[in-house]
Amino acid sequence: MQSPQATVADQTKNHGWARKIFVQPVVDIRDFFREAARLHGGMFVAIIAATYFLQGFRSYAFGGAILWFLRNLGLTSGEIQIARSNILITWNIKFLYGLLFDNFPILKRHYKPYYMLAALLALVSALCLGIRGIVSNISSSIALMFIFLMAMAMCDVIADALVVKKAREAGARGGAALQTFCWIVYYIGYMIGLPTSGTIVGLDGSNGRINNLYLWVYVPSAVALLVLSFFVNEEPSEGKWTPMIFVNNFVRLLKSVFLNKYVFLPVLFIFLRGAIVPDISDAYDFWLRDRPDGGLVIGANTQSYINLVGGITSIIGLLAYGKFFTGTSFRKIFFWGQIVAAVFGILDVALYKQWNVAINFPDLPFLFFGNSIGNIFSQLTSMPFLVMAAQLAPADIEATFFAGITSVSNGGNNLATLWGGSMLIALGVDFVDPVTQARTYDLQKLEIAVWIRFALTFAPALLVWMVPNSSSIDPYGEANKNELTVAEVDAAEAADADAKNLEDAKPQAVPAK
Repeated sequence: MQSPQATVADQTKNHGWARKIFVQPVVDIRDFFREAARLHGGMFVAIIAATYFLQGFRSYAFGGAILWFLRNLGLTSGEIQIARSNILITWNIKFLYGLLFDNFPILKRHYKPYYMLAALLALVSALCLGIRGIVSNISSSIALMFIFLMAMAMCDVIADALVVKKAREAGARGGAALQTFCWIVYYIGYMIGLPTSGTIVGLDGSNGRINNLYLWVYVPSAVALLVLSFFVNEEPSEGKWTPMIFVNNFVRLLKSVFLNKYVFLPVLFIFLRGAIVPDISDAYDFWLRDRPDGGLVIGANTQSYINLVGGITSIIGLLAYGKFFTGTSFRKIFFWGQIVAAVFGILDVALYKQWNVAINFPDLPFLFFGNSIGNIFSQLTSMPFLVMAAQLAPADIEATFFAGITSVSNGGNNLATLWGGSMLIALGVDFVDPVTQARTYDLQKLEIAVWIRFALTFAPALLVWMVPNSSSIDPYGEANKNELTVAEVDAAEAADADAKNLEDAKPQAVPAK
């Protein structure tokens, strides 16, 4: 029989584990807020927090809002992915927004007027998509979605520029903490906006429900951003801005990337990492919605809750990076993160082949499990990318450079969407009857697409030699000497030794009497 002391000790131990799982994450988030406000000022933190929160709140606009809107217009999964890749070009040209903001101020201000303009564009486009009858064809729908996401991208560039400047001032660990804070706020908005959006869309957004999403979620969000823009505190710029300054900064941006191997190779890795693995998510989502194999139907509303759980586990990945991996080399995190993510990629194959059912693991909890694991490791490799991008940015063009880096990343992901959609069309995965709008599937072709994607998820791990084997980068300073080859270091040391010998051989001056 256990002693009372042992029983109390066991209870305390159990409560300790419960606290770590359920209470400590909340405490950590609170501490991030307090520390960010202490380091960077309450007003700055409030504006950044609100901006990132609203970006997360509207994140459904990147995927589900496009997917189900265009599905109801009769497009196949491959056609929708190609249309989505065209719409998301708005996020591939973020560096152009950065150049615009940096070089062409309005009323001597670089950010506030553009923030207001972006909020107005988002408001008008969301209203047009939300009111039924205004949008009557595919081309106008895609154009309005393009404008809406362009406005979101402009707000994102402005917020990123402000954060990058603060992150540079805070150093490596402070910058990582600030980036972590921003992503936590983003995911809080994500976790509120996602189930809200999914509930409004319902099974597949039919009967005008997809229009209601724009009207009741994205219009109020745009209004909130417009109000928020009035509180951006920006001092007038006294510098003179001309087209030549714009050209000079653009040339400087290109030189900073292409003429510096410590910048070019990580940037190339970021692009290839996203581009290599084809995106076939639209076909997968349609397959879950229609289940031509007779399995459990999982519509847009249920998928939003699956993604919600993924968002919660992403915060776990964020906190884990901030606590345990800020001192780990970029190369190691990218390599092992990609390997683990690739290994767990077999879960997508397992669901399609129904291997989970064979071991009595139902589809719905299996989807929750797979999505959660994938999001943890995805976030663990996203944070070092953001920290690395901030450290690569040259002084005075932070907004342009950071926007360029994120454009490269988005461009890689967009290329994966484009060639994934092209692959789905080439394989003939699904077909929509133009008269009845009935959707049919070739399940063997879909299986081929699933296996191709799984095989290619390992490929980015072969490219990690492109990123530094360290946890910080100084591409424009003395720290780059650590990245020299052995021969270069030996040559530099020999030159230093020769210079010292010459100095020692010089005759010494005689002090004047």
